[in-house]
Amino acid sequence: MAIDRDAVFVDTFVKALTNTIALDLSSAAAFKIAMYTNAVVPNFSQSNPAYGVDPWDAGEVSGTGYTAGGETPAVVSFAELGSTGKAGWKFDPVGWADSTITDAEGGLVYAPGLSDRCVLFRRFGQAYSTQDGLFEITFHSDGVWRQNLLGATA
Repeated sequence: MAIDRDAVFVDTFVKALTNTIALDLSSAAAFKIAMYTNAVVPNFSQSNPAYGVDPWDAGEVSGTGYTAGGETPAVVSFAELGSTGKAGWKFDPVGWADSTITDAEGGLVYAPGLSDRCVLFRRFGQAYSTQDGLFEITFHSDGVWRQNLLGATA
């Protein structure tokens, strides 16, 4: 199986946290999510990862109701999740109505305004398809991505 995990792109986060790129996770309409089949072999350590650049130049799903490049998810928030010590990035559900999509196994979140820079990839856990129906991704209530920012107690 080529798609075996959820992950963030290391180069993107290192460059964001060193102010080399201006990645604003709270910015509405600044991101897109494209869906991929198991044909893609992600490299989360590649330099300057981008949608449309190897390995993200092959393996994208296709079909009626799906446009290459995917859809724009609505960013709900990037904030601390209550008092849990976790930061979370929340999106509203995103969908493709009246679609016929085969074998979607994961979604690539990327930033078109930053030269299509890859931010994170979410694995669906299995292949999903639609036949003239709604393909909808509903993210976990804790967000599309979350990170524990508290270390272990002594």
